[in-house]
Amino acid sequence: MTLKRLIPYVVVFLILAGVYGGLRWRQEKQIARDEQAKQVFHLKESDLSDLTLVRGKDEIHLIKKDQVWRLTAPLDTQADQTVVDSMLTTLARLRMERDLGVEKDLKPFGLDKPGLVVKFTAQGKPHQLAIGNKVPGDQNYYVLRDQDPHLLTIPMGSKDSLDRQLLALRDKTLLPFILGEVKGLKIKNPKSTLALEKTGPQTWGWVGRPDFQVRGDRVEKLLRDLHIARAKNYLEPIPNKLEPLGLDPDHRTEITVATSAGDRTLWLGAKKGDAVYARLGAGGAVVLVDASLADEAAKTMASLEDHRLWSGAIAAVHQVVWGPPGNTWTAQKDQESWKITGPDQAATQQPAARLEMALWNFQKLEGEKIKPPKDAPKGPPVFVLDLLDQAGKSLLHLEEIGAKGKDRPAVRIGEGKSTTIAFIPLAPFRQWQAEMQRLTVAAEPAGPAGEKGESDKESKK
Repeated sequence: MTLKRLIPYVVVFLILAGVYGGLRWRQEKQIARDEQAKQVFHLKESDLSDLTLVRGKDEIHLIKKDQVWRLTAPLDTQADQTVVDSMLTTLARLRMERDLGVEKDLKPFGLDKPGLVVKFTAQGKPHQLAIGNKVPGDQNYYVLRDQDPHLLTIPMGSKDSLDRQLLALRDKTLLPFILGEVKGLKIKNPKSTLALEKTGPQTWGWVGRPDFQVRGDRVEKLLRDLHIARAKNYLEPIPNKLEPLGLDPDHRTEITVATSAGDRTLWLGAKKGDAVYARLGAGGAVVLVDASLADEAAKTMASLEDHRLWSGAIAAVHQVVWGPPGNTWTAQKDQESWKITGPDQAATQQPAARLEMALWNFQKLEGEKIKPPKDAPKGPPVFVLDLLDQAGKSLLHLEEIGAKGKDRPAVRIGEGKSTTIAFIPLAPFRQWQAEMQRLTVAAEPAGPAGEKGESDKESKK
């Protein structure tokens, strides 16, 4: 086909493409206009400066100050920012489902005395949304916007997002603190007092008891639980007598978190179902919180001492040596795997996750630690374990040296003056040794010239 014959086709194609593009542009503009017309309010979340929920004679009033929302009526306290933000998003994106036109008689629609009126100010202009009855046989609600006489309907989900009770709007944080700023923790009950200070990123010490080894991971868990704990309900007004709630000095547990910004104290009292009574310090609100928080505090106090054979960082381990003396296996870390060699130069390789899981299981082993007594087992070790870092420095040296009875193996931890004897439960220790042995199952001895065994050669034929 010649160029002259192609030109008319190209012209027709360009005209059609232009017409199609124009139609698409007009269609998209029309869709945008339709969507804009369906919006109940034309505003952004950041435009709102106050918000009021009116239910008959009852009002809940909130204001925004320094970008933070606060309740001012019926009480003065901080609001739940997440809940308020969701309400603001609903108002900014609220769409009508239908415009039913002007209705003079509003009683059939529940709008003569609306159950909820949402009032707010956006960019200095007052607005309101009156919400009436549910549309029969539908998932929508009748509403009136500002002074507009047109009866509109909005989705049920939007109505539910705006219809918030006081409890939902209150900030339910029990102890407002930043985890990274915690310096100490104090737990006090009528029987004892525990004062802890942070000594490192994940380590803790008992104030006045430098020789006591604290389970830092359990302290950190309690702090995380305190940080995310929320009130389930508020007791209003605050009861005059705290003894029936277990919040009097003779019964309560006091938890104080010390931070660089100041101390925060929480009282925990008696149980009520699956909750416990609590108070946010001496002058704070009385609330109900999940009973698991009190259980975790009691568990931390009861199991604070670190009985683990080793509590170091698994990530720091780059070499592991284990087994009977003279017949040990060595695992060397190599990026995403561990190279394992053993007696007769037997060799294998395991994914990093497998050996690190074994180290994690070893870290769970606990024992009764004592300074070496005169009658401690002194025979040759039957099993050794060495953990070394990347530079070859020892992180742990452990020897199984005997037993206390039939079910309490004795292990010696450390060397020289820092040696400790620990008696550990037999079953979990043997299970861990079996786990380490399974890591070597695929190993094959090398041939005389450093070649692999016959089974490997056969596999290549």
